[in-house]
This record gives sequence, structure tokens and C-alpha cells, in this order.
Amino acid sequence: MRFMKLQDKLKQDITLLDGGFGTTVEQFGYDVKHPLWSSNLIKHQPEAVYNVHKAFVDSGADIILTNTYQAAVPSFLNSGLTRDDAVYYLQQAVTLARRAATDQTIVAGSLGPYGAMLGNGAEYTGDYQLTQEDYIHYHQERLDILIAAGITVFAFETIPNIEEIKAIKTLLADYHDIECWLSVTLRDKNHLSDGTPLKDVCEIVNTIKNIYAFGVNCTSVKVIDTAVEGLLQHSKHPLILYPNGGRIYDAVNKRWIDQTDSSLVEAAVRWKAQGVKIIGGCCQVGPEEIEELGERLKS
Repeated sequence: MRFMKLQDKLKQDITLLDGGFGTTVEQFGYDVKHPLWSSNLIKHQPEAVYNVHKAFVDSGADIILTNTYQAAVPSFLNSGLTRDDAVYYLQQAVTLARRAATDQTIVAGSLGPYGAMLGNGAEYTGDYQLTQEDYIHYHQERLDILIAAGITVFAFETIPNIEEIKAIKTLLADYHDIECWLSVTLRDKNHLSDGTPLKDVCEIVNTIKNIYAFGVNCTSVKVIDTAVEGLLQHSKHPLILYPNGGRIYDAVNKRWIDQTDSSLVEAAVRWKAQGVKIIGGCCQVGPEEIEELGERLKS
């Protein structure tokens, strides 16, 4: 079976990504308060995982992400599980996503940052330091398991830390048959979450093998809207944007706090006009919002 390629989608006028898996499955009534977050459901309530994927496919998403954002191998080991358990969970995550997909849907492997494992909101700050070897080991185990499970498109997403981006560059130099995008979180329109100038981030990402799109996720519509011009100026890659639904994550109390944000749909219309190629949503963006995006962007 030939799976859709990311490069095929990027040739289209606009491509819809899905929304936030964890917050959507919570809205469907499932509990994700677990060290593995929504990945815990893969084994214990697999129908929940399938139902969320299917809802996004039915809403018009052209790309869906596997429920593996927080499911790096160390996350399983820290939860008292084994590496074999991790392999099972990751393989099942692929099976459930593929079951929900159509033959025109890309199933992309979600690879969250090291900060996601910490559970303290570090993916919004980039406030952590590892050696390059440790970053590579963290990402490579999960990447290899998902490749063995048949995934060929990957999202290194919510990356807040420039040293982690450099490690991903080193890691991807050894891979030949996969397509990836890399998506970061921003402090403001000009800076990565760890304070690195966005121009410097783009200069590095522009040189990473197998990266076919670059962008921003898990950041407010307001901040992304102000960053688009700089992204278009400095990135050689097509842009992918998938903001949060407007809330701020309180990592101490593990809850979302309401705040006023710009309309995702209205911003998305502008982004498409500016040439952005893939648009979707992250936390607090569900199937209804993705369907509305499709109605506005593909009409």
C-alpha cells in the first residue's frame, strides 16, 4: 500500500492538520491524569484513541498525528513499564490511527520534546539542558519504533530549545526514507521559547535533512500571527501553523487558564493568503474547530 507523502500535500493549496489530541479526548470524557498523559489510553481504553482520530478525520483533517507526543521510551520506563511495553504502546498507537484514516490521510508520528516528559510545562519555556547524545537517544528510540511500525512522516513538534533542535539535525542526518516537519513554541514573535532569535532558529532548520515544513504550534494565535512575516522571511521551508485554542497551561496545577485570544479561523484565512501550506490546531482545538477551518479554507 502506498501511503500519502507529505510532499504531495505540500503541493496542494492548503492542507488541514488535526487538533489537540489530549484536550479533545478529555472533552470526550476520558481521564488523562497519568504520567503517560493520553498515551495511557492506548492500552487501557483504545476505543478512546480511535474515536478521537476518527472524529478528526470525519471533520476533514488531511493529516492526523499519532497519540505519541509524550510517549518516548523513557516516559514508559519512568512509569514502571518496560521497553517491550513501550514498543507495544507505540505500535498500537499506529494501528489505531491507521484504522481511523482514509487512503488519503497522512498518519504522522508525533514526537514531542524532552520537556514533555518532565510534566512541568517545560515545552513552553525550553528550560532544560541535556547533552546532544542524550537528546538524540531520547528521540531516536521512539522514532525507530514508529518507523518499524510503518510510519514514514514525522512531526518533531512543540520544540522549545535550540540545543534540542541541533540534536535533531544530527539525528536526522542518518535517515534517508522519512519526511518530517519541525514545529517550535515561541516566547514572542521574534524568539524561540528559550530566548533564541527566530532568525537563528530558521538558519539551523533550513539545513536539516528530511525537514519539508517548518512552523509553530502550541502557541497562541496572537503570537503566531505576529510571527508569520518573520517566518516567511527566514524559513526556506513551507510553513505549518497549529496554535492553541487560546488558553494558557498552568503546569503547577495542571489545568488550562482562559485568556482572550484572536480567532483561529480568521487568522487562518490570513495565513493561507500569505502562503502558509498546513494549518490545524493544538491544545483546546477540537474536531468542530477543524471542520470550521475546512469550511473557510477549502470553500
